[in-house]
Amino acid sequence: MSELVAAGVSHKTAPVELRERLAAAPEEVMRALSALRAEVGLQEVMLVSTCNRVEIYGVSAEGLRAGERALGMLAAARGIDPASLTGHTFIRAGREAASHICRVAASLESMVVGEPQILGQVKDAYDLARGQGTIGAILDRCLTTAFRAAKRVRTETAIARGAASVPSVAVELARSIFGELRECAVLLVGAGEMAQQAGVHLKAAGVARLTVVNRGEARGQALATELGAHCAGWDDLAEQLLRADIVITSTGSPQPVITRALLKQVMKGRRGAPIFLVDIAVPRDVEPEVTKLDQVFLYNIDDLQGIVDDNLRSRASEAERADALVDQEVAELISWQRSRAVGPVIQRLHQQARQIAVTELERARGRLRDLSPEQHKAVEALAHGIVQKLLHRPITALRGAAGSGDEGPAALGLADAACALFQLDLEETRAMVEEEPVAAPLPTTRPIR
Repeated sequence: MSELVAAGVSHKTAPVELRERLAAAPEEVMRALSALRAEVGLQEVMLVSTCNRVEIYGVSAEGLRAGERALGMLAAARGIDPASLTGHTFIRAGREAASHICRVAASLESMVVGEPQILGQVKDAYDLARGQGTIGAILDRCLTTAFRAAKRVRTETAIARGAASVPSVAVELARSIFGELRECAVLLVGAGEMAQQAGVHLKAAGVARLTVVNRGEARGQALATELGAHCAGWDDLAEQLLRADIVITSTGSPQPVITRALLKQVMKGRRGAPIFLVDIAVPRDVEPEVTKLDQVFLYNIDDLQGIVDDNLRSRASEAERADALVDQEVAELISWQRSRAVGPVIQRLHQQARQIAVTELERARGRLRDLSPEQHKAVEALAHGIVQKLLHRPITALRGAAGSGDEGPAALGLADAACALFQLDLEETRAMVEEEPVAAPLPTTRPIR
């Protein structure tokens, strides 16, 4: 019987160098989906490729073996010796695969638990696979469950509450002091990774008047273009400080770039207007002595890191509640899968029983010529009633096993036993499950988001 499979690498299992080599652009993902179906035999498949994970979610009757083959094929397609993946991958099947997929979508497997980006990335991967026609009944139901689980985690727990990185805390701190940042003039000093992250958070907060100043003009201009901001030369730093309400600094300078002397001259020109500085650089960009100047407010990376640590501790405690919510959703998914597995067996039992009753009635019809129409109907009702009574208990047992929350293949074992006892064609009956059509491209409805 086909089951869910999840296989891949993530920040928990593999170094960034290996993840980078396995990562795939959207057009490469489309080719990989086709190959995974054709060469590995995955009946349904989607591929999630981000900076922190490259993971295959599929459906196969081969379980863990299919996951192993899928990883080998993906590695070979990227020019990587499959043997080099040893010790850096994971493969899960059945309930464990379902749980993993739901946990990923709910950001419980993320480097920063509770971050919102991964849900959008999983949705994009789902949409791409659906557009390629590689999403079928099982993955569609699984992803519906995963999106619902993610929504519940975000709305029913506080796991995403509180910024969880220094740049995001810097922006949240500015917002707590100024309120709306739309009308604030913000100066970003530096153009490295931390500055880039701070700029992204500033734009998300609605900042319209953003200026980038960097010692290297080309890099500063590149970041300004990315953020839709203005770029000023390094020699204009004092002029930009004169105009800014908020200053976030993150350069690689070994010495402070904003000194007490520089800011003292700037503050004379500001005529008492306060300035809010957030120094997230190591070594520090702003001399601590600037706080002795009137209307100058300074926070450094240690101040912000304390807030980050508090928020992450809060998220960790909320993760237990989130785990319980995910487990509830996974249990419902497994129950649906079990019901789906025994449904065709129950259907075939009913069909076989009706056919036996009809056949035997036809054979007996010649000996029942003297019966009235009403008596004929009574005999037919008796025959069908006996058959239904005989099937009642085995069918009840099948449904009970399918709906149970117990681990193990109870439902599938009973389904196979029923096929053997009643001489049903096991492969034909199973095929009734597998024949559900692949989800059509460009759907008119989508899973719960």
